Amino acid sequence: MNKLSNTFCLLFLLALVFMYIFSLSEAFAATCPPKDKVQEAIKKTFRRPIDVVNIKPSQMPGLCQVQIQFHKQNRLIYTDSKGDFLIAGQLFSTKDARNLTRDTMMEINRLSKKEVKKLDKLAAFTVGKKGPVVYFVTDPQCPYCKKAESLIEPLANQGKVRVKYLLFPLKFHKGAKEESISIICDKKGLEGLKNRYRSENQCAEGKKKVEETINFLMGKGITGTPTYIFPDGRFHSGVMDQKGLEKKLAEFK
Repeated sequence: MNKLSNTFCLLFLLALVFMYIFSLSEAFAATCPPKDKVQEAIKKTFRRPIDVVNIKPSQMPGLCQVQIQFHKQNRLIYTDSKGDFLIAGQLFSTKDARNLTRDTMMEINRLSKKEVKKLDKLAAFTVGKKGPVVYFVTDPQCPYCKKAESLIEPLANQGKVRVKYLLFPLKFHKGAKEESISIICDKKGLEGLKNRYRSENQCAEGKKKVEETINFLMGKGITGTPTYIFPDGRFHSGVMDQKGLEKKLAEFK
């Protein structure tokens, strides 16, 4: 009888603990304002066609993360518990210097397996025959891309990675789109990219591939070069040093 009583007491205490934890989670979840209020606040503040996709507590207590969609791109802003203020900026962790906004954006815009497969059709050319596939987003006129290319090419030659190049000419680089199309149409590959090859050959196939690449990547929140897209659909924008790149590639062996 004593054992039965002890078991009952233990179960009762566990139930109380569960109810307490549940009530805390409910209270925490309730600290964010309703979606319609935030939508109305954004409409009045920015006066643009911005849709609120999701709202939830951010990593910072008292601050709510608002996922929005603007021109088919997912973005993040923040609001307070009542929805009286909107913050457009990046949230950093002082413990480890992580850019929490960027990390969340990468997860939100993570490519699905189907989308990663689509990149194969958009690739202008491939360098390397072994190793995990990395889709490398570049622009013929991007100076940072040149540095990134010089670091990733040796790894491809060593059989550590297969690099599929996606030509993504930026609007403010005059002539970069025509260069990208020429490289594809005349099959100039990596050497053409390095030497900024350009010809009068602006074939329909090359033009279509470049435009589809731009539209698809921008729709996933990729707006700059260089950008690395990894086999799991996550991507990193900005130059990665050799050590960081090799460490990342090791995850896919």
